Amino acid sequence: MIILNNEISFQHIKHNLEDFEKTIYSKSLKDTKTLGIDIGKYISNGDILLLSGDLGAGKTELVRYIVEGSGNSSFVRSPTFVLINNYVDKSNITHCDFYRIDMNTEADELGIEEYYDNSTVIIEWPEKITHNLPKDVIIIKIHFTEIENERKFMLYSTGIKSKKFINKLK
Repeated sequence: MIILNNEISFQHIKHNLEDFEKTIYSKSLKDTKTLGIDIGKYISNGDILLLSGDLGAGKTELVRYIVEGSGNSSFVRSPTFVLINNYVDKSNITHCDFYRIDMNTEADELGIEEYYDNSTVIIEWPEKITHNLPKDVIIIKIHFTEIENERKFMLYSTGIKSKKFINKLK
């Protein structure tokens, strides 16, 4: 976050390998659900999704629909207070929310790397843990727009696997 004129301005994660792939606009919760279900159809163990967006942008809602699209029937709740929730069903999904951790916390202190190979890891507030992330990740930057309830989802790849994943999405 950056403070300008006593106002806090959210700063999205910036990965040194990120390549912009596409923008998807959501005009409603229904559109966000469609996007999440589409993402959920393609996730597999080893996929890492970084969801970057300000408070209320829709990160946890998107996770709900990704879980649903994966065929997982788990109830998704924000892991803000517990930091990490695991949803085990037809797919293994590890949902992390690092809003409440200090910016200087190292990812290895949190133990999330133990999930990288055995589940899909979805991280909200990845800005807080920029070290020790895998090189090939899918970055979804969620922006508010001037239109009420509309969101702009900007998708970035950081390697071959994430690029192929994003290119499957409508």
